[in-house]
Amino acid sequence: MPLTVIVLGSAAGGGLPQWNCNCPQCAAARAGDPMVPPRSQSSIAVSADGERWLLCNASPDVRTQLAHTPALHPRALRHSPVAAVALTNADIDHATGLLILREGGAPPVYCTARVELALTVGLRVLPALASYGEVSARRVEPGADEPVVIRDRAGADIGVRLRAFTVASKPPPYMLPHLTADEAADLHAGDTVGLELSSADGGAPLVYVPGVRELDEALRARLSAAALVLIDGTCFTDDELVASGASQKTARMMGHAPLTGEGGMLAFLETVTGPRVALVHINNSNPVLRADSQARWQIEARGVAVAGDGDTFVVG
Repeated sequence: MPLTVIVLGSAAGGGLPQWNCNCPQCAAARAGDPMVPPRSQSSIAVSADGERWLLCNASPDVRTQLAHTPALHPRALRHSPVAAVALTNADIDHATGLLILREGGAPPVYCTARVELALTVGLRVLPALASYGEVSARRVEPGADEPVVIRDRAGADIGVRLRAFTVASKPPPYMLPHLTADEAADLHAGDTVGLELSSADGGAPLVYVPGVRELDEALRARLSAAALVLIDGTCFTDDELVASGASQKTARMMGHAPLTGEGGMLAFLETVTGPRVALVHINNSNPVLRADSQARWQIEARGVAVAGDGDTFVVG
């Protein structure tokens, strides 16, 4: 049985336009320029049967994302097709949407031990949700031999299988007071993971990696074995935020491989054979957001798509 994948949000944190940003892309989106349509914050939905869905990340925009996606509309007085949530990390733009899903008790949350810790003692999202109903945090072990069977709140198998793999990352800033120096320095502790998703029937998977800095042989092999790759497209160049005056941090400092330049994502993807590839988690500073830009042409000329909100793929 194939998987259906819906891109709920294709932008990085802050979305497009970002509320406090007047960069060229945000200004154009705010003005209604058809070449720069608005985008919400990074998330996808995955289903094996079209009835029960796994959300991969729960962004602060989740209420609007669900409202704009008929497949995720309730079908009874109190009902949701959202059966579970899997998190790639505990960043604010990936996890605080869980609070929006509190009515009637949040769906089960699949995450690593480090992400569960962050949501318990850092953001305290899980304790807050527990005030509204039972909260089920289900552990995901990166690199485990067997895939995780995704189950709904009642324990029913929804037909989706998940494998997680670590990517080099730092804990979110709000967690630093809660970790030792050694714990915070461990870049492969599970603060951020990529997700490999397949149906119970098997077949080539979807790989979802909205945040990745190190582009290594292990990642190349994993992507080459996939049918569809939705991958980090945060910044076009490593220094674009610095050059614009918007930040003092480069893309790599924030944990994202830039699309261009030495060791960039585009050159890496040219060594990946087989899958369809689309960029997600695209920052408002990135010129590829403009459909008629030279940057967009450069991406698409290499056979890489720029995913947009509402895009749908079938895998398998």
